[in-house]
Amino acid sequence: MALDNIAGIKSISVPTWLKLLIFGIVVTVLIADLTLVWSAATNPTHKDWFSVAVQLLGSLVPMLLVILLLAFATRGPEAIYRKTSYLLLHVIPATIANSLTWSSEFEALEKAQRKKTRSTNMRIEVAHRPGDFCCIYRIWVPQLYSNPPKTHLIFLVVELKARQANMHLCVQAEAFARFCEKSGLKGFEAFKKAFDSTVHGAAQAGCNMNQAVFQWPYSQDMPLTVVVVHRELSEDFFTDPSEQIFWVQDMVTMLKGFMEEGLDHAQPVEWFPEVSDGKSQQAMAT
Repeated sequence: MALDNIAGIKSISVPTWLKLLIFGIVVTVLIADLTLVWSAATNPTHKDWFSVAVQLLGSLVPMLLVILLLAFATRGPEAIYRKTSYLLLHVIPATIANSLTWSSEFEALEKAQRKKTRSTNMRIEVAHRPGDFCCIYRIWVPQLYSNPPKTHLIFLVVELKARQANMHLCVQAEAFARFCEKSGLKGFEAFKKAFDSTVHGAAQAGCNMNQAVFQWPYSQDMPLTVVVVHRELSEDFFTDPSEQIFWVQDMVTMLKGFMEEGLDHAQPVEWFPEVSDGKSQQAMAT
């Protein structure tokens, strides 16, 4: 059982297997109690078993109250709001910071095993309202392998609903228009041409991709073209931490492939602008 916030009992997260185990224990105790009552009622020599049955029933009542508490604690609106904000503001950014880029430094295995966290030069900013199920991420991604080292700006939007998660893959609207002009394609067909590996990878990961592109003003300084990838979530998603980690890892893996494909030297346009000191070089030039 995981406690996300010990001060708020409604944020308790209980996995399904633990609920079933508690239910099985309660049923077993209840059957044993009824057996004692029946034996005491039908066998005069076991009349003293009534007191034992009453004591057993007394211990069963608190357990039933705990079951009711756990059953309603994980499904209330406050629990969903807190879990959603925790995933959007803590789990997803931490996974992006640790896994979006490859580690460029080799070290002894023993030293790596002792390290708790690794340092990263990645900078992440978010746009999120308390209680909202949507979060916009502005990510400064360092390219440590380039010479000289470069930093690119990437936008990501995540909508985390009760039964579905949406991931908005964003590129510069100006770059997308140039690619459409060069390729002679438009809309989703142009995006599919530019990011063929990302599109096929999303399908293999069990995700669906909207066959359309959108223009969203996520950034005032940089108009963006967006393709939405959505995935169905399991019924136990908000109560099972392992399901949450699996989904976040798949999402960041897709974002990583999308970024690497966009930064490939074979691309005819620059999808993600190079930035310096938090500002786009393109914006600085204008």
